[in-house]
Amino acid sequence: MNRIGERMREYRRSIKMTQADFASRLGVTGAAVSAYETGNRLPSYEVLVKIANILGVSTDALLGRQSADRVVVDVTSLTPRQRSLVQDMVEEFAAGNRRGDAL
Repeated sequence: MNRIGERMREYRRSIKMTQADFASRLGVTGAAVSAYETGNRLPSYEVLVKIANILGVSTDALLGRQSADRVVVDVTSLTPRQRSLVQDMVEEFAAGNRRGDAL
C-alpha cells in the first residue's frame, strides 16, 4: 500500500489542483506525479519537501507521522512584522476555540 502517494493525491485534490498543475509547480513531469501517487516511484527528499510546501502540509503529515488536521502555511515572503501579526491572529483564534466562541 502506498500511503505517501495516497496522502499526496488526497491533499492535492482537496485544494482542487490537477496533476498537471501540481507537476508544473513541483518542477517535474506529470508522469512523475502519477508515479508518486500510484506508488511506482518515491519522491526524493528535496521533492518531498517541495510537495509539502505546495500542499500546505508538513512532511510528517505526508509520511503519516502527524495528524492530517495540522496545516502548514508558508510565510517566508512576509516581513517579520507581518509574520508576527499572523501568529497573533492564529493564537487569538485558538484561544477563542478553547473558550467555545469560535467564528
